[in-house]
Amino acid sequence: MKFQKIYLGTFLLAIFVRSCIIYFTPQANKLMDLSIYREAGQLVVNGINPYDYNDQKELRNYLRTDSISYNEYTSRDQDSWNFQAGAALPMATLFFGGIEYYFTSYEAYRYIFAFFDSLLAVLVLAIVLKKWKLSAYSIINNEAQRKFQYFLPYIIGLSLAAISPVFLLHVTVNPEYKGVGLLLILSTFYFSDNSLKIYSILLSPLLLGFSISFIGLGIFIVPICFYNIYTNYSIKYLILYGFIAFVSSIIWLVPFLPELITMMNSRMNSVSNIPNHGSMYVIFYKMMSLKCVLALKNVLTFLFIGISIIGLIKKRLNIAILSASLIYIFTCIYLVSGNLDRGNIAITMVIIILLYSRFYKMTFLLTLLYFIHGCFTFFYTFITQHIRFYFDGYFIVLFSLIYFIFLINQTFKNKKSINEIKY
Repeated sequence: MKFQKIYLGTFLLAIFVRSCIIYFTPQANKLMDLSIYREAGQLVVNGINPYDYNDQKELRNYLRTDSISYNEYTSRDQDSWNFQAGAALPMATLFFGGIEYYFTSYEAYRYIFAFFDSLLAVLVLAIVLKKWKLSAYSIINNEAQRKFQYFLPYIIGLSLAAISPVFLLHVTVNPEYKGVGLLLILSTFYFSDNSLKIYSILLSPLLLGFSISFIGLGIFIVPICFYNIYTNYSIKYLILYGFIAFVSSIIWLVPFLPELITMMNSRMNSVSNIPNHGSMYVIFYKMMSLKCVLALKNVLTFLFIGISIIGLIKKRLNIAILSASLIYIFTCIYLVSGNLDRGNIAITMVIIILLYSRFYKMTFLLTLLYFIHGCFTFFYTFITQHIRFYFDGYFIVLFSLIYFIFLINQTFKNKKSINEIKY
């Protein structure tokens, strides 16, 4: 009963904060990304294949120029509009279509995003409270500060989602659906380690398939989910898990092939070649040529992947940390373009999985860094009425450096297997 009240309170806090932000930022209703989601929703409502640009050309042109979700940049020509309106994966696009069909307003999108973001806040807090073992490890040994120790996991859990300034700025103020994607990914991971088969063998693979077809990044948690099923059950259940996940993903993707593959290739080219927005490579792009930046990207990608694999082979890192590294490498290291709305998924997963793997001190340090940066950029944005994305680039550089040092230290300096470490 105690935790039920805590989780209900967390949900109400999260939805209240987000509702206030939405109410007091009506100007955000006209931001480009939200217009794109509405355009995608209109394609679904009108029965147009989002990924086939030749499907109902006249209606596509009408939707591009009408006043419902017009944006000067994305609607400047038909090719640009087609690319932007069909840029999300099928399940996300159908999600937009459902919102557009029933509500047809910018505010509806934002409040529905906020609802799922608030569910995510509850899940994040639940995971932190479940995995944070104060009896096993104590950051502060001062007897007079026991209350702080007691409330620390609550503070961390709330700071990662419910009142996360990064989340509120990049997902609520700037309306994004990435919180829904993170909810699917984190739920998949959480339920894969559940002792009840209905959750671990049925619900988790369904969510895994949904996360892949909704946002794509779910593919990177396949290793830890498969590992959890294999270690908790048997190869028979692992095969069943994989089959359910495959079917629940492919049914959303197959109807749109091969146009979907073309779209994904175009999207990858657009976010992996030119540094912009909140990418850490924007900083380096000011100091060196594009060729050097892309070479740096390749070197960092190789180093992060290499140290993660070596650590796994030496049993200094586990499958969970490998999964976290993969999603972080792809999102924040390999892709040279993008904002923290997508990067936040990787950062949150890294922090949560470090906690899951019992690295409490590193969890605390990265959460503190994450929250301080979020507070600075959140209040700076409201004071100046302008988002400075390059601040996020500096933050990702620092976060990456600290995380890489942790991987190096754990792989080469710690002589014990990760399963032998006592906290």
